[in-house]
Amino acid sequence: MCGFLVYKKSGNNFYIQKRGTEFTNQIKINGFTFVHNLLSVTGKFTPQPFINGDIVCVYNGEIYNHKFTNSDGENIIPLYKKYGTEFPKYLDGEWAIALYDFDKKLVIFTTDLFATKPLWVNGLECASYQSGIGGEKMPANTILVLDLESKIKERKNIYNWDLRQHKKSYDDWIRAFENAVKKRAVENCFIGLSCGYDSGAIACALLKLKIPFKAYIVKGKEDEKILKKRIKLLSEYEYLDESTDFSEEKDWLNKNVEPFRYKINQTVHTDSASLALSRICKMARSESRKVYLSGQGGDEIIGDYALKPHQSQFRGKFPKKIPLKLWKNFYDGYQYSYLGKEEYVAGSHCVETRYPFLDKQVVQEFLWLAVELKNKHYKAPIREYLLKNNFPNLFDKKIGLSVKV
Repeated sequence: MCGFLVYKKSGNNFYIQKRGTEFTNQIKINGFTFVHNLLSVTGKFTPQPFINGDIVCVYNGEIYNHKFTNSDGENIIPLYKKYGTEFPKYLDGEWAIALYDFDKKLVIFTTDLFATKPLWVNGLECASYQSGIGGEKMPANTILVLDLESKIKERKNIYNWDLRQHKKSYDDWIRAFENAVKKRAVENCFIGLSCGYDSGAIACALLKLKIPFKAYIVKGKEDEKILKKRIKLLSEYEYLDESTDFSEEKDWLNKNVEPFRYKINQTVHTDSASLALSRICKMARSESRKVYLSGQGGDEIIGDYALKPHQSQFRGKFPKKIPLKLWKNFYDGYQYSYLGKEEYVAGSHCVETRYPFLDKQVVQEFLWLAVELKNKHYKAPIREYLLKNNFPNLFDKKIGLSVKV
């Protein structure tokens, strides 16, 4: 995970710099100032921007499907030179990319399929956070191409989802999910573990794949019986009970996190779950852990908040024909809000967050499930996975992460 900023006259790197505290590089090219803040996770220590002739690129995230020598990001410019503005269609991962081709007088901004990594655009300027240059947040699954006069030349999707609901088994979804965890996990990664479906499935996959990880457990409103059963399966964990004081996290958030406003009229500073996430990330970083596997997307894609009807479009019953615009929480709504919480809070501790439930193949396999399988149970494919592996779970309940101050 990194943070970057590109501006002409002025930009604010205060909050963005916290996303990459290992090295900050600044360079001026053709009237633009490129600032990149590095958190080195994959490959060798490789400062950015990437430069090839008149092409300059800054990047944040992780690319899983291309080999590299020094850094996964070194693939971006070669892919652009091969495929032109279509190059994001050949990337598998989580990313925000800004590429400037001064020879062809083009600027390309792109985010991954769910905009997991924030990217704000203001004309030809861009930043990981709005405080950098203002502007608007790039939508998910988008390639935006402009000329050097800020005129939009093209706006297109990276991927068009196949909405056939034809698969009669959860098996392909399970294989895709385990592969999504495997490609994102690194030794010394960590999770926040509750008694629910999403974090349980990630923990189950990590144990099955024999990938070392640490679980941080926050008491909150969790079911203690389920937690105790899960703890018995773990080799490394830390348990924060009701006596844990989270008040200092409010000060941390106020000082170090840009007040990203959710579309549910809330900010990271007023969400109690942000306090728990901040504490978990702080503890993990003190142990040199850099990669956090998040359950984000399980509620928004597979559950559509069915147990909270006021937050749900389908209310637990997916239709026989999925609308072309999909559903509100797929890209927007609570997906937009809680991805912001994950990225802004974890980012303030220089932690890279990865999202197995938002893997392209995991989501596509869910869309392909027959409607009867989708609607068979609450979060049916995750339930099937947990039952198949005899992993303890609190079924048919949704308990959000929250703490008292």
